[in-house]
Amino acid sequence: MRSPVDTLEEFKLKHLLTTLCTATALFAAPVMAEEGSFNEDAVAAMKGGIVIEAPWAVSLKDDEVLVFMTIHNGSKETDTIKSVSSKAADSVAIAKFDGGAMQNSEDLDTLETPKGEATNLTQDGFHLRLTDLKEKVKSGDTIPLKLTFEDTGELMVDVSVAVMN
Repeated sequence: MRSPVDTLEEFKLKHLLTTLCTATALFAAPVMAEEGSFNEDAVAAMKGGIVIEAPWAVSLKDDEVLVFMTIHNGSKETDTIKSVSSKAADSVAIAKFDGGAMQNSEDLDTLETPKGEATNLTQDGFHLRLTDLKEKVKSGDTIPLKLTFEDTGELMVDVSVAVMN
C-alpha cells in the first residue's frame, strides 16, 4: 500500500512534468510545418545530416540530471549514438523510461536514429541521464555533452539545466 507521502510526491512530480512540458511546448518545441522540418532557432548542433534541436535538462536530485532533445537524421542512412559523455558528470547513460513518465528507467548501450526521421528524447521515453555530477548544478547552468555517432562522429551540445526542488 502506498503511503500518503509517496502519493504526494507522485502528484508533485506529475505537476512538475506537466509544467515543464507546457513550457517546452510553448518556448522550445519546434513548429513543424512539414514532416522532417525543424525550428532553425532551436538548433543546438549540426553535423552532416544530424541536427540536434531544443536540448534541455532538468535536475530533480542533487546528483542527477536528465537531458531531453530532438535528434533529426536527414542522412540517407540510419546512424547510431554509440556513447555520450560530459565533463560535468562521471557517468552519462543513454536510457529509456519504461513505466510511464519518469518511471523505471533502464540503460541502453546505443540509440538508433533512423534515416529521415526525428528521434525524440522525452520525459516518457528515451533520454540521457547524468549521474555522479562533479559540481552541484543551479538553474540556468549549462552542461556540455558530447554525443558520439557511429557514422557522423562527435557532436558537442550545450544543454541548459532547470533545477527543481
